[in-house]
Amino acid sequence: MSESPAPAPVGPASDRLRSALMLVGTGYLFLTLCDYREGLAGLALRYLLKDQLHLTATQLAGFFVITKLAWYCKPFAGLLADNVPFFGTRRKGYLVAFSVVAGVLWFALTFIHDGYVAMLWLVLAINFALMLVHTTLGGLLVETGQALSATGRISAVRSGTESFGWLLTGLGSGWIAVHLSHYGFVINAALMLILAVIFARRLREPADDPAGADRPRWSLTQFRELFQHRVLWTAAGFWVLIKFSPGFGTPLFFYQSETLGFSPQYIGYLGFVSAAAGLLGSICYMQICRRFALGRLLWLGVSLHAASSLAFFAYGSMSSAIAIEATYGLCTALAFMPIFDLLARATPKHIAAFGYALIFSLGSLSVSGSDLMGSWIFEQMGRSFTGMILLNAGTSASVLLVIPFLPRLLVSHRDGESPPIE
Repeated sequence: MSESPAPAPVGPASDRLRSALMLVGTGYLFLTLCDYREGLAGLALRYLLKDQLHLTATQLAGFFVITKLAWYCKPFAGLLADNVPFFGTRRKGYLVAFSVVAGVLWFALTFIHDGYVAMLWLVLAINFALMLVHTTLGGLLVETGQALSATGRISAVRSGTESFGWLLTGLGSGWIAVHLSHYGFVINAALMLILAVIFARRLREPADDPAGADRPRWSLTQFRELFQHRVLWTAAGFWVLIKFSPGFGTPLFFYQSETLGFSPQYIGYLGFVSAAAGLLGSICYMQICRRFALGRLLWLGVSLHAASSLAFFAYGSMSSAIAIEATYGLCTALAFMPIFDLLARATPKHIAAFGYALIFSLGSLSVSGSDLMGSWIFEQMGRSFTGMILLNAGTSASVLLVIPFLPRLLVSHRDGESPPIE
């Protein structure tokens, strides 16, 4: 039954929340557009590796496993961002400096793309820069969301802007792959430099006080606290399981491009359809997260996500692909949104970037490992896609088994409400 929404913040808290929503939304939008795998130039990079360097499905997945090494290091980047000021600030210095570094490296990739080893190292370096921006932005999200009891709304903005970025990517990535190829990397370079300017001008952060009483310290105690934080690890398990999708990465790309013969433009268009549906799901979540407790939303979202995976059994034509991508995109958003909310609630505030980064680095490991495993199984099974679908649906459904063990402190209240006192 619907409940009245929790009250929204007013006064200075409202202004602070509005500013944070703008910065978080803009940051995640640009990071999505510049993602090396799923962003505007992602298809161009995939086709460059597949057609110019002649990589197989397993080799292509291996390339992405290696270049994603940076994202496995997110906890250490989080530790830096939480403890070591950069240009006199905890967040702003990292966000501005490494946005610039990422932009410069994307520009360099435009001219260094003929050899496997050179591309491998350069894409790895790009990912390190993007990861540092992503990690620092995650710390800002957790701190602000917990301080204003707005983890659901700020997580919805994050997911919504990512979906909007994927929507734009779906519209443009196929055209870029066909008409611009490696010159599309210049677009990513420009976007990251623009993002650096936005952070420099719009993020208001006081100069860091090294002697501040609230400053966390590098210590074994900090590590011990994190690794003994059962709530955080339960939330991380959610994220690892839901991100484990052996068939919906490289195997799906090969199934679309070779088995079904879809063109790069059409594959990009399918991404647009999925992202549009995901954006709709994020908008819906911004409303319902203030009416229903998080526990209910987790049951609903994860159940829909697992069920929608089975629709890929009918993925055999252009028309069916459109309907399935839309359904899956919507259900994925409704599953990811409450999990994002859960992750933001579960992360200790005083080590926000470190804890949040640790969770997402585990998610990156899950994505890369499942993609490599799925690509190998895909080739061993003669590029049959059926087994991939069953694996995806099964891992998604397994998340339901964990929900009953979540602490009531996290899942019994709506966004905008204070957690119950126990």
